[in-house]
Amino acid sequence: MKRKSNWLKNLLQWGTLAAIVGFVVYGLTLGEKPADVEAYCPFGGLQALGSYLVNNSLACTMSMTQIMVGVMLAVGVILFSKLFCGYLCPLGTVSEWMGRGGKKLKVSVEIRPGSIADRLLRAVKYALLFYVFYMSASSSELFCKNFDPYYAVATGFKGEITVWMTVISVAVLFLGSFFVKMFWCKYICPLGALSNIFKFTVTFVCIVILLWVLGLLGVASAWVWVLGIACLAGYLWEMIYLRSKVFPLLHIVRDEATCTKCDVCRRKCPYSIDIKNLDKVKHIDCTLCGTCVSACPEDSLQVGGKRSLRWLPGILAVALFGAALWFGSHWELPTIDEKWGEYEQVEGMQTYEIEGLTSVKCFGSSKAFSAKMQKVPGVYGVKTFVKRHAVVISYDPKAIDETSIDKAIFSPTTMKFATPKAGVDSLSVVRIGVEGLHDKMDMVYFGAILRNIDGICGFDAQYDCPVAVTLYVDPSAAIPEKMLRDSIEVKEAHMLAHGGKVRVIPVHYQLKSYDPAAGRIGRREFLDLMFEQTRDLSAPFKHNTETYGDDAKYPKGVYEVECRGIEKPLIKRSFPYFRGFLSLKEGITRLDVALNDEEVPVLRIVYVKSMWDDAKIWNELLNAKVWPVKYKDGTLKDEEPKFTFRTEGHTL
Repeated sequence: MKRKSNWLKNLLQWGTLAAIVGFVVYGLTLGEKPADVEAYCPFGGLQALGSYLVNNSLACTMSMTQIMVGVMLAVGVILFSKLFCGYLCPLGTVSEWMGRGGKKLKVSVEIRPGSIADRLLRAVKYALLFYVFYMSASSSELFCKNFDPYYAVATGFKGEITVWMTVISVAVLFLGSFFVKMFWCKYICPLGALSNIFKFTVTFVCIVILLWVLGLLGVASAWVWVLGIACLAGYLWEMIYLRSKVFPLLHIVRDEATCTKCDVCRRKCPYSIDIKNLDKVKHIDCTLCGTCVSACPEDSLQVGGKRSLRWLPGILAVALFGAALWFGSHWELPTIDEKWGEYEQVEGMQTYEIEGLTSVKCFGSSKAFSAKMQKVPGVYGVKTFVKRHAVVISYDPKAIDETSIDKAIFSPTTMKFATPKAGVDSLSVVRIGVEGLHDKMDMVYFGAILRNIDGICGFDAQYDCPVAVTLYVDPSAAIPEKMLRDSIEVKEAHMLAHGGKVRVIPVHYQLKSYDPAAGRIGRREFLDLMFEQTRDLSAPFKHNTETYGDDAKYPKGVYEVECRGIEKPLIKRSFPYFRGFLSLKEGITRLDVALNDEEVPVLRIVYVKSMWDDAKIWNELLNAKVWPVKYKDGTLKDEEPKFTFRTEGHTL
């Protein structure tokens, strides 16, 4: 009989690869940002789910879609087989075709299934599974990104990778599979190990029950012990039996009456399973890929023993993936779900949901938001949903209301765009009310919009309903209400990103009030107002102040040097390093940031005259090759200077 085509498997495998390549290329060329290569990764989703169950927190790059893809993979393995491995996994496709290449060139070797080497090597993927899940649950981040060859290649080796791990894993994937048939999938892949644990379904259910019981008993780090038991049991069952027991429910069935035991099925099987000696193929490596069915010259192999089920595994793989997308779009898990204080004792607890908090965008920012809310009296819990930048806040209505919560979240902001032109001694003041400004990132995006309006030199925003925004405008500029409304009520804000690319951010701001004749502000008053947040970078140095505080015994001098870039965000973020460096220098008691009479930002270093002079300050402090900095844990570290000084200063 002529060999039949396994067209559905080939279509799904190569279609998946083509889709991945297409998304990556589009993201790098035409897209607004690189493609999210983890978007549909089941292993990442299962890691994220594990982290959530352990910590009540979700890895920041994970969404409900990834989790549901992982859950549907588990459902598919338990009920049917390792369908993802056989039809959709890009690494499985690469492994299979690399093996074919090695076979054609006659350089591949085969580790006989069931041999001692085969059984021992299978331990590697379980060790990796334990380590990856342990690290992911401990950090609430996806550890697999450090070495995942798919993630590394899809991001052009520019993702969150560890180079040496990635180089090894990519080499093992390509070279290992080239020389040893399905080397990655059989011996290295941690998702393969997890899928095999799902195949041992009764054991898996017992492990879940054990975790639940240990949790009820309050056993410390119960999840670590259960994870270890699961990996050890999975390996032992696989090594000893090499086959599943009760589950999955769907198998390749051999018709012994028509089978001639020609062995074509074993030779064509990606995993070299000895199908001719099995009535039902329950081998742990079987993925129901259908290669043996297509290869059989006597038509003796069928899915579930029925010809009508020939294409069912491929159809199920697509259906499960589609179901994952649907459930992922309709359900969601919080990135963090935290409660504190007397949460359980508060009667009548209410929740307040806010969407559009653009500063809530990952696990780290979610934790920062929670830390901020824990300082607000009357608030007892926070859930965050980073995909839609939303939070759900649990609060005691007897202690606080929603307006007060909004005020606690809000970040008052002043932002300067330009210094008034020479000869302009005052600016016009325009007051507006704007809805949709919730937090500090909204201020950044709102500022990016206002920056593009000619004539606006800066703005100040204070909490109110709606938010009270004061615009400081060049008196020669005309900013009518319609122009301002059209500028503010856009759907997207555009910001220049690294490498010259433009970031597009969805925004939802509304102009609610407009007062173009709110008065005037003097030039110097405006500059001082805009400089307030920068002036807050000033600080005394406690140790040196206590040691050298006696001005009579230790006369002081004040060294002034220009620092024109101090108002730039990059310099502001780097400034604590410089301040920390100065604090370690004996005889330096204080650092002030000021705006001098010429409207130039300056630093003023207060020093003990007997220990420092202008030349020494310029050479040893302002032109230091390194900045030794002492961290909170007491460690000292040499930092590269974050900025430089161009003009030598002097003592006032």
